[in-house]
Amino acid sequence: MSDDRNKPRIRSALDAGRIYSTGSQSALQFSYDEEKLKQQNRYRVKGQAFPKKINCFNWGACILSPIWGLCNNTPIACLGVLLAFIPMIGWMLALLFSLYCGAKGNEWAWANKEWQSLDQFHSVQRKWALWAWAIEIALIIFCFGALSYIMQYAQSRALGF
Repeated sequence: MSDDRNKPRIRSALDAGRIYSTGSQSALQFSYDEEKLKQQNRYRVKGQAFPKKINCFNWGACILSPIWGLCNNTPIACLGVLLAFIPMIGWMLALLFSLYCGAKGNEWAWANKEWQSLDQFHSVQRKWALWAWAIEIALIIFCFGALSYIMQYAQSRALGF
């Protein structure tokens, strides 16, 4: 029964160009195109693939998309600025694209820029997140201050001062 379950895997392995030999050698033999692997891994840290442990949300890419994208060799992150100019739904598209940038940010940064180590990658992306939140909080405080000033000015004009 276990042989029947393995047959589809063996068949798909044969279809993919892998060799399955019966007889004395009963194992799959894989052949790799080394040039293709080098090309795919040219921006990886010492040939490592994208680590699963850094596959998390990137706040720097979400909040500061255009600036983050240019600094991390990911110009597609600047698309959110163009989406914002679409009438009526532009702000919603820009917000959704910003969230998408946050979700894919670590993967894009890992693939499009050379990193010395995983620790350096974490350090740089952590700094982006801290700066993004600092700027966001400063903008919120500024907006509340401006709104308070406008309301106070309107109230004083209504009273005739």
